[in-house]
Amino acid sequence: MHDKQLRKIFQGIICLILLVFILYRLGDIFGIFTNIISIIKPFLIGAAIAFILSIPMNFLERKFPKLKRPLSLLLTFLIFILVILILIFLVGPKLIDTITNIVDTVPQAVESLRTLLQKSNINWKWVQDYLTNVEIDWPTISNKLLSFFKDSFGNLFTSTFGVVASLVSSIVSTVISFIFAAYILISKEKLSVQLKKLMYAFLPEKAVDKIIEVGKLTHKTFSNFFTYQCIECLILGFMFLVTMTILKIPYALLISVLITIMALIPIFGLCIAFIIASILIVMVDPIKVIVFAILFAVLQQIEGNLIYPRVVGKSIGLPPIWVIVVITLGSSLMGVVGMILFIPLSSVIYTLIRKSVYKRLRNRQISNDKWL
Repeated sequence: MHDKQLRKIFQGIICLILLVFILYRLGDIFGIFTNIISIIKPFLIGAAIAFILSIPMNFLERKFPKLKRPLSLLLTFLIFILVILILIFLVGPKLIDTITNIVDTVPQAVESLRTLLQKSNINWKWVQDYLTNVEIDWPTISNKLLSFFKDSFGNLFTSTFGVVASLVSSIVSTVISFIFAAYILISKEKLSVQLKKLMYAFLPEKAVDKIIEVGKLTHKTFSNFFTYQCIECLILGFMFLVTMTILKIPYALLISVLITIMALIPIFGLCIAFIIASILIVMVDPIKVIVFAILFAVLQQIEGNLIYPRVVGKSIGLPPIWVIVVITLGSSLMGVVGMILFIPLSSVIYTLIRKSVYKRLRNRQISNDKWL
């Protein structure tokens, strides 16, 4: 007993010393961790690419059972490249034209808004006075913007060697990521078996069973979320493209693509898309903003009440209040990526906690009357 107490005291002292050392050298430890992440970054990106591409690849293998693995992998990569090329050649030129038109139409838009307010009967005197008296020196603003970009790029790329090194590093990292993703996809069953053998060999059996259960739940949740969320976003974007084209609202294609992408972020995504789209439209035709606002409200109701429940269903599994909390937390930690990734991740945690709570309630024989 005396030896056990001494051993516990000794272990406590060692843990305290390690904790003090970690706190004292926290900056150095964080730097080492950052360096390790930068080294394995291509492999992390490759794993993420493999997970995303596994969704269409699994679909192809389910629909065409006789399709061999290398061929299904090749078709998946071709679909991925095709989507990227469509976005580049279809949306890219439109985006450049839109930016050019915005630069050209901002002065006319301000003048149109000023004239509209002056002719209106609405008592917005302070706005009219401001727009009447304000003088905007557009040439000076353009020169300052050009100088800013020149200085920024000048500081960023100080030498030709820096540009070449950065480009080569990016290309190498991208190639490594895709090769790693292809290897994971081509031999995912073999890797799964190897990982299970490794865990069962060195970890307790019950712990490995729990890890596998959590892994399956995580894969299912993430797959369902991204699959159904993407389908729902495509349907919504197509609805906006068709209706905006019929109503002759400016920037129909660009705004539809913007809404399709931003709709991946539940709740806040469409709000951000609406604000950006309204700014784009008001610079061309202020009256069309009212039409777009009405259209947006109608299509959002259709999406929220008909499309989302039927397509996405309960793939998220989080109550709305927790979705808001998760999106806010994810945006503060990782930006837009965090807003998207934290939802299925929190859904997994929520499901595990809910299962654990109900299991404990059953074990303790707590009746439903206690909390109802």
